[in-house]
Order: sequence, then C-alpha cells, then structure tokens
Amino acid sequence: MASTHIMLTRAMAAGIVAQGVLVAGANLSPVDTFYPPGLNSTSYITSSGLGTYGGIYTAPANEASQGSPYGVYDYCSMPHPRVNGYELPSDRHAKLVYLEYMQRHQRRTMYNLAPGGENQPFDCSSFEAYLYGSQAHGANGVQAFASVYTDPSNPFVDALPYINSTCFFPQLTTGGFLDGIQHGKDLWALYGEKLGLIPSSPNNKVWLRSSSATLTQQSAGGVLRGLWPHYSGSAPLHQQAGVDTVNSGYPCNARSSILSSIQSTDEWNEHLSVTAELRQSLGDILGATSSAWQSTFDHFSDNFQARLCNGYELPCSFTDASKCVSQQQAEEVFRAGDWEWNHYWRNNSLVTKYIQVTEGLFIGEIVRRLQAVSGKTQKYVYAHTFIHDGDIGPILGALGIDQLRWPAMASNIAIEVWETTVQQKKAYYARVLYSGHTLRSIHGNMDWIPLNQLIDILQVYVPENIVALCNS
Repeated sequence: MASTHIMLTRAMAAGIVAQGVLVAGANLSPVDTFYPPGLNSTSYITSSGLGTYGGIYTAPANEASQGSPYGVYDYCSMPHPRVNGYELPSDRHAKLVYLEYMQRHQRRTMYNLAPGGENQPFDCSSFEAYLYGSQAHGANGVQAFASVYTDPSNPFVDALPYINSTCFFPQLTTGGFLDGIQHGKDLWALYGEKLGLIPSSPNNKVWLRSSSATLTQQSAGGVLRGLWPHYSGSAPLHQQAGVDTVNSGYPCNARSSILSSIQSTDEWNEHLSVTAELRQSLGDILGATSSAWQSTFDHFSDNFQARLCNGYELPCSFTDASKCVSQQQAEEVFRAGDWEWNHYWRNNSLVTKYIQVTEGLFIGEIVRRLQAVSGKTQKYVYAHTFIHDGDIGPILGALGIDQLRWPAMASNIAIEVWETTVQQKKAYYARVLYSGHTLRSIHGNMDWIPLNQLIDILQVYVPENIVALCNS
C-alpha cells in the first residue's frame, strides 16, 4: 500500500488546501495548483522545495478516490464539473443549449513496466473487462469478459522478468472504474437535473465517442453507468475505424520531425542536463537505461503514477530490495513531466504547427460542432468524447492555457454554449471549464466570451490541408 510519507502528504493536502496550501512560501488556492508560474523554467524541476506544487498523486487500491478538496490538481482523479462549487454565469437570463465535453480516461495500470522487473504484483481480479459482440437489436446472452492468467508451461515466462499480475498493461482499474461512475453521477446532477440539458437517457440529441483504445472504452463504461444508472439498453460509443483523428491515429511524418526539432532545442537539452543525475539513478534502480526511458520522463512518470494512483508503493529494484525510488525522486520526476508537457504544447516556437499536425483534425471537428450551434443547425445538445492525455494537452494548448501541467487521469474540458438576448437578438456565448474551473488562458479567463470568438481562437489550429502539411 502507499507509504506512510505519501499517505501523510495526501492527508495534509486534504486538511488544509481548502484554506490554501503552503508551497515554497506561497499560499495557494486549490485552482492555483494547476498553474505553476515558473513552469517555463527548468528551475521548476530542480526546486525540491516545491514538492508536488500542491498536487496529489495517491489513491486507494480497488476503491473510488476519497475526493480531494474541489479544484485541486489531483493526478489520480482530476476534479470535474459538479453541483457543489459550480457557479452560474452572471447573465441569469441565459440558457445552456450545448455542452462539448472531453475527458481523459480514468486511472489505470501502467503502459511501461520496469525493464528490470516489477517487484510488486498488480491485482485486477475485481475488474471485469467485457468484450462481447451482439447482433443489432438482438437478445442479450453470455457477457464474456477478459480474465488474465499465465500458463506455467509457457517457456517465455522464465525468460523474461516475470510480472505476477492479473492485469493487462494498460487497463482501467477497479478504482478507475468507480471514479468513472462518480464522474458520471456528478455530470448528471449538474447538467441533467440542475441545468436540464442532458436527457434522462441516451437519445439522438447525444453524441458519444471514444478513441479506438480499450482504455477509453472501459472509462466510458463507468462514466455512462453513473450518468444513466437506470438505463438498461444499449448506446452507441462512436469510434473511427482505421484512421482515427485522436490519439495520433493517422500517419503524419511532420509530427515526428517537429517533435524531433522541439527535443533539439537549448531549453530541452538544459532540462536533460539538470536531470542527468536523477535519470541515471532511476535507470540503475529499475534497469531503465534505454533511450526510451532516458530521453524523456514519460516512462518513469507513467510507471510511478500508475503505482501511487492504485494503492501501490514506488518501485524497488527487482534484484536488490534495498534500492528503491524515493518520494523526493518521484516528485522531481513529476515536476519534470509537467515541464515537458508545458514545453510541448505551450512553450516552444513550433507549438502552433505541432498542435495542427497532432490534434488539428479533432479540433476541426469541435469547431464544426460549435459552428453548427451558432448557425442553429446542431442536432445535438451534448457531445462527450473519451480520449487521452495526448489529446487533452494540445487542445488546452490551442485554448491558450496559461501554464500546462500534465493532463491527469480523467482531466476534462467542458465547453458550454449559452443562448441569451443582446439588443433584442439571440446571441451565443461560451464558457470553457478545465477540470471544473474556468480556464485561465492567454486570452483571459474563459468565463463568458462570444462563441464566434472562441471558434476563431480554435480555428488557427485547424490545418487547411492536413495531408500536405503532414508530408511537408
């Protein structure tokens, strides 16, 4: 289970952050934990006094998150819009007419297992990953689910570092699924019961979509169960076959070449220089010395986050139990991950083009749905897309977020469109919420802006010819 130090960190945060949490001499409000002012500098990575900058990185095993103070950057289960803490717009005559909602999947097991072997078994025996087919409108039958096992006669079991686990890597965990149910319940209480927008069951006014990854489909299973707990029918979760416009699902040579350029800058090399000792130490402990582990903090962050967010401890060496990753090392890894995500999507000279080749097609889909609302041709009132951190990050970059920490588990963007009357004419205004709070952007706080202005902000990142751009 989580170490005493980590559990104490969470308990302290839960107890005092509502009044402000002390980080490096600064008294932070909950929302401040999303926006570290020094995130453009590598000193953010190396300043050990920052700790997690008020962020929370622990959650219990096989249980729903206990819930952090609303608004706090909680990597394991980000806040989301809910009745308690939600503020209506100042225009009391406005009516909510459309909601574009995007979220990352809930907490999960890791993608990246330690190359030297995992010293703790992961248990997913309480989670049933359903994967069955049905004839359209046919009767329900056996509902088969995937169950992990290892055949002891498999000769490769002993040839590789053994992972004693009942999990797939990655997969949603029971805790993530339960968090998803609560996520859905809160969305219904706010946008269904209170604001009267979401219908009481899925119908032709609702658009549901996920990436083609199992993770996002599993997450949808939890959220939609919480959203419509009394609905027993089926509902289409739309996915794009073959070439997906999310999760880097289409071929694009320019994407990798731009990323290579970003990772060749003086700023990038500086962040590698100041973390050289940390990366070498972690590599020695975990056998993680390949370029995949050493060139960015993606793999280390992924492994540590998945452990702490599901009730496990930080890893130790598979061959020497006395060599373990420390809390301080993990915190520096998390700060380095924040720095990298901010650098990718906010703080480099190629950011506009990088967003275009990575997320431009999906941003274009968002823009067209918003344009349909503006043109009074939109048949949906609620669109919900289940995606990944690699989608949420560039969308936030396109919206001009002030600073961008790693988009955490279940991080979410809600674009609300409100109809009101201005000079006796119908007018549409938008509010953009990031994980439940009004987005702090270079364009100002996005609490009430003309819908067409928001469309113009996003339109910059929609490429005119993505095929030509990707081949350039």
